[in-house]
Amino acid sequence: MDNPRALLTLAAIALLQACASGGMYDQPYALIQPDQRSATQDTRAAFVLAIDGANRGITDNDPVPPGVRTVKVSVPGERAMAQSIYKTIEIDAKACTRYYLSAKEGVRGSGDWTPFVSFTEPIGECQKKFGSTSSAK
Repeated sequence: MDNPRALLTLAAIALLQACASGGMYDQPYALIQPDQRSATQDTRAAFVLAIDGANRGITDNDPVPPGVRTVKVSVPGERAMAQSIYKTIEIDAKACTRYYLSAKEGVRGSGDWTPFVSFTEPIGECQKKFGSTSSAK
């Protein structure tokens, strides 16, 4: 095809089709993020570093498909220290549910942190779009 205008038109159509299909929010999803509410002395937010082996930025909150997910988290070290502790947690993510993650220290001062889902909540816009109900607690 030697016509640059026709080539540009085809490229634009392909781009629009790619944007219209396969978006992150086109199917039921779950969100997994740190619980940044006020923590107790032995509890801290657990920041998501990777889901199913795919790295993600500490501030990213892209949706994930429902199903069992392996989540690598970072738990900040002592307030004066920058060294974080890395742990993995498995979550059976349900459709249209947001998961908040925290970590609890076994013995105070031990540095032995265990990540857990501190609470869940339904994602209203997801439920509305997909007619999905969630058993979030």
